[in-house]
Amino acid sequence: MDIIDHRIKATLKDVEAGMNRPLPAKLPEYHTIEAHLDPTTAYIAALDGTDQQIFYLEYEPDWGIAAWGVLYVEFDPKHPNNEIYRDGPNGGFFTEEDLFYYHLTMDLPNRDESRRFRNDFYAIRQTLSSARPTEPPLLNPKFNNKKGVRPLAAVERATGEWLALRAAITHQLAPGSLVLKDGRFNCQIEQAASWVDELGRTAIRNNVRCVAVVKSGAIYSNICPIVQEIAKNTNQAFYFLVPSEIIDESYANDVYTDRKTLMLGGKDHTDLAGIGALWTVFCPDPQNYKTFVILEFNVYDLHHYKSLVYQPQTLLRWQQEVLQAKVHKTQGKNIPHVYVTDLIIDPKDIEQLVEPTLRELLWLCEQEVGRFGYPNLLGLAHEEVVLKAEKVKLLRQKYMEAFAESDKILSELVAHPLDATAHKLHNIH
Repeated sequence: MDIIDHRIKATLKDVEAGMNRPLPAKLPEYHTIEAHLDPTTAYIAALDGTDQQIFYLEYEPDWGIAAWGVLYVEFDPKHPNNEIYRDGPNGGFFTEEDLFYYHLTMDLPNRDESRRFRNDFYAIRQTLSSARPTEPPLLNPKFNNKKGVRPLAAVERATGEWLALRAAITHQLAPGSLVLKDGRFNCQIEQAASWVDELGRTAIRNNVRCVAVVKSGAIYSNICPIVQEIAKNTNQAFYFLVPSEIIDESYANDVYTDRKTLMLGGKDHTDLAGIGALWTVFCPDPQNYKTFVILEFNVYDLHHYKSLVYQPQTLLRWQQEVLQAKVHKTQGKNIPHVYVTDLIIDPKDIEQLVEPTLRELLWLCEQEVGRFGYPNLLGLAHEEVVLKAEKVKLLRQKYMEAFAESDKILSELVAHPLDATAHKLHNIH
């Protein structure tokens, strides 16, 4: 089955739930667009990650070994016939070199043994690849409370995606580039909010547009019937801004008193702050309306917040003191936070950021209709990074060979049944 079909089926349950939601009395105002690639765009890049459990203990399936990896791809619009640059595993014939693009996560009954086994892996990896030492993302043990090796691998994969985005913005991409990230722009519990905030600011200083592409979650399912209704009225690609009331309604029943995924900025490790703003629904193909995605733009790309990048001030202080705009206060402690629904949106944000970017994404979609469920460069990264059965088989074989001396540990491990559906266990919607 094609990975895009897999993705659609994986989100079908959420979508069906959203279809039961009544349409609003008034549909959001939508706009149609045509494909256009801006000649000033230097490069277009995309990245996605995957995780998969490859071994487990028969008596405790949560224990064992999982693998994770990230694929970064980059396209030069000025030389469209050139081969796409990639930093990550190949999606076609899986070579032995591709093995080194994947990291291992171990969760074994004996913690000391697990740590030793992990250290052995990185030592062997360095020797076999003749590369400089590599380490998995450092995680704060205080927040590393996931149960089972697969969720642990998902945590590291999510962190690895952020590190790949940081490398692209800081070192890889030329000014004037666009980079697409699969999944939301809110930080997970493993990244400090200040770190994610600084990444958003760095992107603006380096003149790199960052766009997050979301195809799941409460917002996605609740928007679905609205997209379907609008698609009946047009045969052109269209977009509209997610109404604030739908954002609030989508998260009204969350277990948290305060909507953490709506916060921007914020204090380290006290909320799930992020840089995602101006949530925009984009449907590239009205004939197949389920191809729609929700895009999050970098808050520091917005007209009223761009100047903040060069100021030693927090987003909260800028919102309150400079813009004198509204904030949300938490219940009980009455602590102010900036929510995505508090942001001031200027017409220039639509004219100079949203529409030009969407025209380019539509151009990407039209380059390869077979991956129309994603802007095609992100579709490429999403499809080729996933650990399918043939990759997992080779990974198991190679790691068994590499760890032949660790027979005491490996003798307890058996091949884990492949679950190629949801490789996004760590998503926070």
